Amino acid sequence: MSWITGFASGLRRVARVGATSNRADRNGFPTPKRSIGLHRATADRKAITVSPSVHEQVPVGVRLLGASTAGVRDVAAAAEKLDASETGFVVLGSSIAGLEPSTLASYLARRTTNIGVVVEAAAQRDHPYNIARRVASLDHLSRGRAGWWVLHDDPKTELGLGLGSSWVDASSEDRTLDAITAVRALWRTWPVSSVVGDLTSNIFTHADEIRHADHDGIFSTAGPLTVPTTPQGEPVVFGPGSSDIPVDVPHGVVSVGIDDIDTIDEIVGAGAAGVVVHLDLGTELDLGTELDSSIDRWTHDVLPRLVERGVVRRRLPGSTLRDYLRAGLPAEPDLSTRRPAFA
Repeated sequence: MSWITGFASGLRRVARVGATSNRADRNGFPTPKRSIGLHRATADRKAITVSPSVHEQVPVGVRLLGASTAGVRDVAAAAEKLDASETGFVVLGSSIAGLEPSTLASYLARRTTNIGVVVEAAAQRDHPYNIARRVASLDHLSRGRAGWWVLHDDPKTELGLGLGSSWVDASSEDRTLDAITAVRALWRTWPVSSVVGDLTSNIFTHADEIRHADHDGIFSTAGPLTVPTTPQGEPVVFGPGSSDIPVDVPHGVVSVGIDDIDTIDEIVGAGAAGVVVHLDLGTELDLGTELDSSIDRWTHDVLPRLVERGVVRRRLPGSTLRDYLRAGLPAEPDLSTRRPAFA
């Protein structure tokens, strides 16, 4: 395996649930009213209740924020607890434990067995080729549990460019949409079915099946990628445009704070395709107490109640992230007519 290198009007009520106002941040995340990492679990905390009119089960994930002072082992311990729970996937923010998220995710992929591992990345700094290579490698390492949470821009990595990009001169929205198209094309340049490893003929792969991506938009990427197609066909994309899972339109994934989970029926009833719970681990934590209480409150109190109510879609052991989300593999892009990489 040496080649492995590297979510409108229909939801206005939901916006009130998950945010202090109806405003979302520039990456489509409603701002939660309260974050678990800023509070300790106390006896006088409002009880989490769920009304009896749940419409359907939905996938539920946790988005980890903050934790700049937490070490890799601390975040790994949190991920292991989430993996042992019914949490469907974890989204790693762009600054966790001081590491680029796909680097940390690669480590967590080997410390977990079922939970989906989703990493944030913006084409503001990261070229589509690098995003494609890293997330595809993560999908191989995690055996089909990887996803890309698309950011339009990331103030933590803007390199003094404001909303500009280090690669192209285009608006944040146009740049992002084009990057998604480019990444998806790259993920299909090297079909894993071409890798045969035939010892008799000494053929490792049928090179004639490898194609150029030949994407020529805001970004230009010829390809091919140095990583074959992945266990789930390609990693799941959460974002705008041609993404698998929409995050900033009606009937997409809704982000909420943990203290707003008691309105889960309203969220699902409004047509949300899933829920991502913000779990802010904070920046100045007593790692022996606050980190534990944050994760433990979710895994031992809030989540079990949602599971008991039939709100949460259950994970099946060994399933891919795409299977869990019920996101079929898109037919496009079709590279069959693109240039062979090795004529």
